[in-house]
Amino acid sequence: SQIHFIFNMQGLFRIAAGASKLKKLKAALDCSTSQLDEFYSDPHAVAGALKSYLRELPEPLMTYSLYEEWTQAANIQDQDKKLQELWRICNRLPKHYHANFRCFPFYPVQLL
Repeated sequence: SQIHFIFNMQGLFRIAAGASKLKKLKAALDCSTSQLDEFYSDPHAVAGALKSYLRELPEPLMTYSLYEEWTQAANIQDQDKKLQELWRICNRLPKHYHANFRCFPFYPVQLL
């Protein structure tokens, strides 16, 4: 699938998009415009906008208050128990952060 290809693209979040293209994409997203066609062919611009959005959040998406629980869950060896614990923690996220978190196409696959 296209999403699988994009997320397996080497350097997707490491290689920066052009500053002017990123600025234009962020402006389009801020205006809730539906005119985003020109950005579909540039996954680095989309990844750059996502990184910028996450950096600008007032608190990390997975929240400071749940940090210890996330790290403890990451160390659980049994995959079934780990997944159960991660789901439990996800459900404790503030409502608006949980909604953001669920929008990620790799949720919850990358948690494992």
